[in-house]
Amino acid sequence: MAAINKEAYSAELFAAEAQAFRRKLPQLLGRYEGEFVALYRGRVVGHGASDEALAQRMYERLGDVSFYIARVERQPTVYDLPSPEVVA
Repeated sequence: MAAINKEAYSAELFAAEAQAFRRKLPQLLGRYEGEFVALYRGRVVGHGASDEALAQRMYERLGDVSFYIARVERQPTVYDLPSPEVVA
């Protein structure tokens, strides 16, 4: 049996869920606009106003598996964070 690169496998799952989110976005906007949704295996498995509370519910419900949480919005929010400065 071949060894599985867990990190690469997890990245593939995450990318697949992100792609499912983008594909479903038009329908999600009609039902969940302004909320966070959780996707697992390409299906919406939860939603709510708080991403942290949603993540907690999903870990309790699904366990330690890869799932995807994103805010349903027409224009993605972009955060501009200053980079930390290293003081020598």
